[in-house]
Amino acid sequence: MVLPYSMEKNTFRFGLCTNMVYPETDPIALELIPRLKEWGYDYVEFSLRDLMNIPVKEWGAFRRKVERAGLPIEACNNFFPPSQRITGPNVDFDTLTRYTRDSLKRAKDLGAEVVVFGSSGARNLPEGFPRDQGMEQIRRATGMIAEVAQQIGITVAIEYHNRVEANVLNTMKEAVDLCRAVKHPSIKVLTDYYHMAFEQEPVEALFLAQGLLVHAHFAEVENRSFPKEAKEEYRVYFSTLHKLGYKGRVSVEAFTKNVAVDAPSALKVLKECSGF
Repeated sequence: MVLPYSMEKNTFRFGLCTNMVYPETDPIALELIPRLKEWGYDYVEFSLRDLMNIPVKEWGAFRRKVERAGLPIEACNNFFPPSQRITGPNVDFDTLTRYTRDSLKRAKDLGAEVVVFGSSGARNLPEGFPRDQGMEQIRRATGMIAEVAQQIGITVAIEYHNRVEANVLNTMKEAVDLCRAVKHPSIKVLTDYYHMAFEQEPVEALFLAQGLLVHAHFAEVENRSFPKEAKEEYRVYFSTLHKLGYKGRVSVEAFTKNVAVDAPSALKVLKECSGF
């Protein structure tokens, strides 16, 4: 179904997740920031678990480099590494809480306002582990995250993943249900075009999250790549966000072997499809 498309001035801010550009060699890619600013991006989204690998003694120098780069770090993704178990028989809740506090402090230190809670490697249920028990662990962890996030002054967005990447939290309804179960002002919901398109979830599923959306990710479903051409399904997606009243950030979270070509081109596509 094609929804009416608003031609009002676009209100989105567009950013880029650096960890998808050089995932193995340099997931933070600090030197990319000035180029993103030149290409017209509004902000950068860093991988939080990679930020946590920076030694404490080097953190101050790293923060100063980020400030000099000239583009704000408004969001972080990759919240928990797989080793920080959220489900299963080996969850250490005290350690998980300490990691949550330390990592959110780093995100806030860089100026981030939103941290994405996806982390399928940490959330996925171990083989044979009872689903009800795993979901209760996720609810408990999300409640803890909410309390810590409120203390630090940051918002956390629940992300769901496609069934190839995750065996729990695979739909917008599940993400919204978790958000409503926790019922905390510091916990909201993320929309990810890639996961939605991969699962062939109808765009109308976005309406389940009305009033809860706080962040968005975007990638072309084929090969999780940068969008290269304006497609009608992109326009419908952004039109729906307009209709929902979402006025926030959209981060490109996609793989590329040529960021200098794909990143500027993707920004033009997204601006065209979202109403500029």
